[in-house]
Amino acid sequence: MKLMKFLVGMPAAFLVLGSGGANAGEEAGAIVCINDKWDEKELEKGHKLVDYAGRCVDVPDDQAASKSSEECVGKYEYMPDQSYKGSGTCVITFMGDKTGDKLNSAWQEGSDLKAFPYQYTGGTGKYKGAKGGGTYFYENLTDTLSGGRFKGKLELSD
Repeated sequence: MKLMKFLVGMPAAFLVLGSGGANAGEEAGAIVCINDKWDEKELEKGHKLVDYAGRCVDVPDDQAASKSSEECVGKYEYMPDQSYKGSGTCVITFMGDKTGDKLNSAWQEGSDLKAFPYQYTGGTGKYKGAKGGGTYFYENLTDTLSGGRFKGKLELSD
């Protein structure tokens, strides 16, 4: 049986945010991911645990918004009944951001979900205390590449 490899991708591209107080921006766009590590261990027939690592590129629908890249890690569990669940984290870097500030996110995936939720969990510099999140979904294009869409909201505070 070939396992489907659901690559994670935590969308992070955001629209131009205003200044002062809490800033919020809606985000939506395309996500493309590459699977760097997919280490499967079969505990018993049909029951597998997976260590995952991958990278994603987020391209916002708003061409004025910053593109971003992500470094992600996580764990998946596949059950004999073909169900699965996964969770992990990503560190997001925005293209053109000279400060080097990073945004952190946490994600969940599972066979019982129609869309996968993500949450922002803070970060460094201007992303310290960042909140918000949304959903994403994608499909496998090859064994190591996937593509899809994301939609959500990023909230920054001063």
